[in-house]
Amino acid sequence: MTESIRTRLATALCAFALAAGGVVIAAPAAHASGPDCANYLAGGNPARSTIGEELACGLGATGLPVSKELCDTVMSKVAQVGPARTDTACKEAGG
Repeated sequence: MTESIRTRLATALCAFALAAGGVVIAAPAAHASGPDCANYLAGGNPARSTIGEELACGLGATGLPVSKELCDTVMSKVAQVGPARTDTACKEAGG
């Protein structure tokens, strides 16, 4: 019976983690208010922005306590934007 409780607890925790992760990922798409960030990166031409840049700008605009760090990480590691442009763009996103 103990294994059954452990299995159920592990399943519940995994489901919670997946749901929480989905909320964090969906939040930037629903509340993406980082057009200043995206415009800065695209040089005024929105067609030039990439998905990684848009995701980073959206993360930076979420208002979460770690939004700047998330923006910096995604911008530099995923979108491979240079450090100076990353810093300025993420500041624009958090505006």
